[in-house]
Amino acid sequence: AFQELAESIRNWKKFSALNEELELQNRGLLARLSKADVLERENNFLKEALGIKNTMGREVVYAGVYYVNLDPGGYNVLLNKGAEDGIEKNDIVVTEQKELVGVVSDVSGNFSKILFIFDPEFKITARVLGSNTAGIAKGAYKDGMYLDLISKDDELKEQDILVSTGNDIFPPALVVGRVAYVEINESQMFKKVRIEPAIANRRLGSVIVLKRK
Repeated sequence: AFQELAESIRNWKKFSALNEELELQNRGLLARLSKADVLERENNFLKEALGIKNTMGREVVYAGVYYVNLDPGGYNVLLNKGAEDGIEKNDIVVTEQKELVGVVSDVSGNFSKILFIFDPEFKITARVLGSNTAGIAKGAYKDGMYLDLISKDDELKEQDILVSTGNDIFPPALVVGRVAYVEINESQMFKKVRIEPAIANRRLGSVIVLKRK
């Protein structure tokens, strides 16, 4: 009986050691998979960013959004890059798909603040993709954005895509968002148009800062 007990203890120790070894191997495998996933994402991001740099002819800075908060004074959105990295006021912030995030409003040494696309102080001239219909898109907090100066005769419908015109500080062809709602009041000269910004349902992380020309 004692020998059987001793043999059971030895077998249990071997089994326990084997389990520990397998657990370590699994952890190592997970670490390698995680690293490979991160590298793939970074490579895809850099490919898209390089495409933006080449097509727009602007220098770019790769950055990350590390803080997004809405307070009574407006949106507080921070980048992890600042003046030390070449960031300047009025630089444009976009995703790797050229979706507009905002514009740099304040710069410190190693971080900067973005005027977010949802903020009421944010505005941009935008037009309907494939059309000459254009207006001024303005931030509207939880409502996304509104497109002003669209007359009753202007052609525009829900789901239309809006892009930047290039008639202001923003370069052309940036994706602003899509038309979410159109209201026509016969007593009013202009339509009421609500926009859902392109980044509305995105979790912001890596972004591209387009340098001023």
